[in-house]
Amino acid sequence: MADRLLGLHILIIIVIIIFFLVTLGCSIFFTMVIFSSRVSGEQAGNLMVLALVPPSILTVVFLHKVAGKLYDRLNGAIIKSSLKK
Repeated sequence: MADRLLGLHILIIIVIIIFFLVTLGCSIFFTMVIFSSRVSGEQAGNLMVLALVPPSILTVVFLHKVAGKLYDRLNGAIIKSSLKK
């Protein structure tokens, strides 16, 4: 059972990392597409820092709403399957 729980933790961590990287990439891409022609090079650095905010907020919401429920359901399924044996 311990190996299944470890696998569950690794799976949840990988899902969260992939979610953060995808939202970060989208945020930086859209920031550059929207503001690339209108700002100077100095302001572009500041916009990149601002592009980090939405992925961070979305990842916290994802952790709270989705990952918590996913973890609870998978953990319950692992425990139920180990009790049946």
